Amino acid sequence: MKPAEKCKKLPRLAKKKLIVLTTLGVSLTALATICFVMDPVYLIAKYQMRVAPGFQLYDILRGEIDGAYVSAYLFNVTNAREFISGEDRQLKVQEFGPFTYQEKRLNKNFEVDEEAQELYYQPYVTATFLPEISIADPAHVNITIPNTALLAIATAISTNTFWSQLGLNLLTTKFNSKAVLTLPVKDYLWGYEEPLLAFGNAIMPGWINFRRLGLMDRLYDNTRDYRIELDLREETKFQIKRVNGGGGLPYWGYEDSTKRTRCNTFVDTYEGFSYPPGLSPEKPIRLFRNVFCRIIELEYVGITELDYGPEAYLYKIGNHTYCKNPDTECLCSRLGCVDGLSDLSPCFYGLPVMMSNAHFYGADPKLYERIDGIAPEEGKHGSAFLIEPKLGTELFTSMTFQLNVPVPDVGFNPPARPFSNMTVPIAYFKVIQPELKDDVKRVFWLVYVAGPYVMLALEVALLAVGLVLLSVVLRTVFLNCLIGNGQMTFQAATPANKLCSESPLISDKHLQEAPK
Repeated sequence: MKPAEKCKKLPRLAKKKLIVLTTLGVSLTALATICFVMDPVYLIAKYQMRVAPGFQLYDILRGEIDGAYVSAYLFNVTNAREFISGEDRQLKVQEFGPFTYQEKRLNKNFEVDEEAQELYYQPYVTATFLPEISIADPAHVNITIPNTALLAIATAISTNTFWSQLGLNLLTTKFNSKAVLTLPVKDYLWGYEEPLLAFGNAIMPGWINFRRLGLMDRLYDNTRDYRIELDLREETKFQIKRVNGGGGLPYWGYEDSTKRTRCNTFVDTYEGFSYPPGLSPEKPIRLFRNVFCRIIELEYVGITELDYGPEAYLYKIGNHTYCKNPDTECLCSRLGCVDGLSDLSPCFYGLPVMMSNAHFYGADPKLYERIDGIAPEEGKHGSAFLIEPKLGTELFTSMTFQLNVPVPDVGFNPPARPFSNMTVPIAYFKVIQPELKDDVKRVFWLVYVAGPYVMLALEVALLAVGLVLLSVVLRTVFLNCLIGNGQMTFQAATPANKLCSESPLISDKHLQEAPK
């Protein structure tokens, strides 16, 4: 006996089979590893979020979009006679609402430049009344409210010359303007005749270009030019690049290159319907809508799990948003900075109107010490923004903003005099994003729940099959070498090694002596 010197040579067909099995095993194992690392479900979902012809998001943005629910809450004055006469120092108000509308948005002149990776459009937003979720029909309900036009004009003229103030006094006497009005809610929201405005429109059309004043009529004014350019590159997707050709807010000093700051430029600023994929909590997020007349900082709060799968990032409007700081200092150039308030005058035709949270939430109580009926609560008057971080989708929005007239000393004007040195709340609006449609929820369920489990099962199956194929190859090679090289074998007999014997191994004698 002697050992063989090498592995047994395999037939050609067997070699081919082993090569095929090896290639297939390595490929399946590599594919399982790549799927585990790359997350193909997420990659497919992100690819489907492209803004390009033939993709769903492109078609959604081109068509009419069901926007947010906007609920108007008014402050009904309950002691008008006593306050005007001076009997009551505090103005007593009672919240009255909601009167709820739904925005309908159409992005006109929609255009995508795929080479420059930019999106252009002009938002055109209207509001449709929803009686089923409103307290009443605004045309059938009256309300007693401060005369916004009179208070705003008196405030604007309070620093003018004596003759300007005298002119306003003569006009208020001529038109019998009152500081408190009772009128239908619909007129207050969508426009009521105020003789002072009509007169101002006639003699100062460059300053006042409207004859009727309505809160929502001013907020949904589609006559002004408003063209937005968004970035479509992945790392800054949907970030605002320019509005009307400018990279910032001209009415807050952007046009002066020496005054450009984060306060008036569109750095990290979005419209709020979507954000870049792959968000992290450290990524700064700011919002701009024309109605805000400024950029609003969002503050990261934490993570919230939703029942249809996603883990969403929770944001809120930062406490410093309505305070003077480096991010808001550019807003102090007109009416000044008052903690708890933000100047809206550039976007309200120069009228001194300021924005705050509803019920002055987060502001110093001294700001509303002369108003009875203000009761700020975070749950009712705060804000919440839920953003899905993988795809950058806005899942939920709830925020409030309130319109106020900061009335200084207007003692020169008898009708407005009782409101001197107080911030008068006019109305507040609560904005809530509609619940996501079921087909959108299903996408997130697939991305976060079903997809990962299916992919895990597939990855395990690919890895198992790949390892089985590789083990078959290794076993075949090992056994072939073991038989051909690692085991002692008997060699075939040859004439040179035959055993020779002259006598039989078993004799007849032995057979005869065997026991019977």
